[in-house]
Amino acid sequence: MHIAVPTYAAHVLDLLTRAGYEAFVVGGCVRDSLLGRTPDDWDITTSALPQETITALGDIRTLETGIKHGTITALIDGNPVEITTYRVDGSYSDNRRPDHVSFTRSMREDLARRDFTVNALAYSSAAGVIDYFGGMEDLSKRVLRCVGNPELRFHEDALRIMRALRFAATLGFSIERETAGSLRRNCALLDHIAAERLCSELMRLLCGAHAAEILCSYPEVIARLIPALPACSGALARVEPTPVLRLAMLLMPLSAQDAAAALAGLRYDNATRRAVKALLTHRTAQVESTKPAIRRWLNRLGEQPLRDLLAVKAACGEDVFAAQAILNEVIQSNDCWTLKALAVNGSDLQALGIPAGKPLGDALQALLDAVIDGELPNDRDLLLQKIKRPQN
Repeated sequence: MHIAVPTYAAHVLDLLTRAGYEAFVVGGCVRDSLLGRTPDDWDITTSALPQETITALGDIRTLETGIKHGTITALIDGNPVEITTYRVDGSYSDNRRPDHVSFTRSMREDLARRDFTVNALAYSSAAGVIDYFGGMEDLSKRVLRCVGNPELRFHEDALRIMRALRFAATLGFSIERETAGSLRRNCALLDHIAAERLCSELMRLLCGAHAAEILCSYPEVIARLIPALPACSGALARVEPTPVLRLAMLLMPLSAQDAAAALAGLRYDNATRRAVKALLTHRTAQVESTKPAIRRWLNRLGEQPLRDLLAVKAACGEDVFAAQAILNEVIQSNDCWTLKALAVNGSDLQALGIPAGKPLGDALQALLDAVIDGELPNDRDLLLQKIKRPQN
């Protein structure tokens, strides 16, 4: 079986093997390649110790940020390649990272510490696919199974619980019975994981093609992240897989305020929190299918937020086809719905004697309102004619 390893990663393999070490691409890049997917990155596992790896790479620039755990990063033509020495992990006192690691010359020992069998696959052009734990069979059956004892795997690193759900949601895999039972029993361990890491995994899960199915199958896990959230309704699948839309559908049972608080607790960025809160705030608001109404909503929210609001309404069963059509027409016609697009500006009005400050702001807003409502065209001369000069 052949995997097309990109030139930059193949070069690293070649340098290590020519120096007398074993070297293989490993993990997700092997899994995705065998599934016909394009890997996001290419990781390498090797029998070379970190300093031996650096020596073997010669003039290639390397970063030693993960050297404590045996990982260095090689930078080749702008492409980062993580290279990790075969290792055996020690105890995990924080349920996240090993307290210490021991290097080994055995690839089998290295693969035995990994999370799931489909991620415990290694490959080189000379040896083909190395599979000690049934990963190829699980891959063919589209099954996610822990390597070894799932209780041990999840206690070592509780984030693997969310990774399991994320892989199932994005790859369309089922979770093997013992693995599923163990992640359910141990989901309280997620309380020990940094909110930022949970946020990242949840976001990737939500954007998966099978997210609704997984969320509804494992509500007790999601409840560790968002305790007040009722059971999943499956409505998530009715919107496009974008972060804001999927989060809005997930948090739909909550108030806008509670949803924003939940996202803050998970350390979501401010822009995402504001966008989701706006969608939930306006979820039940009426959006009339007229140009003035659509222009007013555009002025209030902006184009993409309004499209998202209509998408959420559609997912909840509202007929928004006419509103969406008018929105498209307004955008295509370059209608004016912001002060920035107004044909006159503050300088124009000041030249007519309108003083700066509130009078100027009120005058500009009045002109914009007239344009939005269709009372005036967005024409500079006609707009200026509507402005009354101050009386001396």
